[in-house]
Amino acid sequence: MNLFDLDDKVAAAAVAAAGTVIGTLIQLHFTWRKEVSERARGVPASKKSRRGPVLAVVLLLIGAAVGGFAFSQYLVRQSDLESAAMRGQLQMQLAQIGATAARLEQAALSSRGSSGRNIEDHRGAEGVAATTTLGPCRTRAVAAPDAAPACDEQEAQQVTLCASVPALAVVTTMVLYARPEDSPQPWSESRVAPGQEVGRARFADKAFERLESDQTKLVCTGFFSWDGEHSVSARLVVKYAVAAAEKELSNALPVPTAGMAQ
Repeated sequence: MNLFDLDDKVAAAAVAAAGTVIGTLIQLHFTWRKEVSERARGVPASKKSRRGPVLAVVLLLIGAAVGGFAFSQYLVRQSDLESAAMRGQLQMQLAQIGATAARLEQAALSSRGSSGRNIEDHRGAEGVAATTTLGPCRTRAVAAPDAAPACDEQEAQQVTLCASVPALAVVTTMVLYARPEDSPQPWSESRVAPGQEVGRARFADKAFERLESDQTKLVCTGFFSWDGEHSVSARLVVKYAVAAAEKELSNALPVPTAGMAQ
């Protein structure tokens, strides 16, 4: 037992108990020697001499009780110290687990956001498409009975072809396609330039943008057909990127905002 680890009152009780026990043992030793000496001389035992050992035994029991109390308090204090140490270790481990969980959650959110950006960039790289078909043009002029109906460009049918992209997107490429409706030619071989005539049809010279909602906008261009015999299909593919820095904005090829030219 280390007395320096005990409370002041418990330490005092332990010292008192130790002193009582030692003093009682010394007293019992002297009382026993005195009684042995008197019996050797043949002196009869008196009541006073008989009470001496009884008093010593009582003192010894009291000292033992006080010492037992001090020892029990020492054990209680040691148990409290061990419990406090275990609680401290448990709280430290819980804090480490919480910090690890927070880092894992942050890493998961970052990975999810990166995946979302990769998907969006990939979709923008592939492009957003819009397709339409215009039927044969019907002229307002009276044609000969044996002549096919013919239209001029002033009587051309027209349609506005639009593709929806994010509001913050910057258009990098706009690809135009046109072909007869019943043509077996694939779209990849039907590419045309803005304003280029394909038979009796063409796209507008310029494209334009307009807001669709707070989150999206429309990239549009006009398409005209004055073919009186065939239906014509048109396709608009818009490729875009969401610029994250001014450098990306300067490298992009934005579509000018303008009215549809005819």
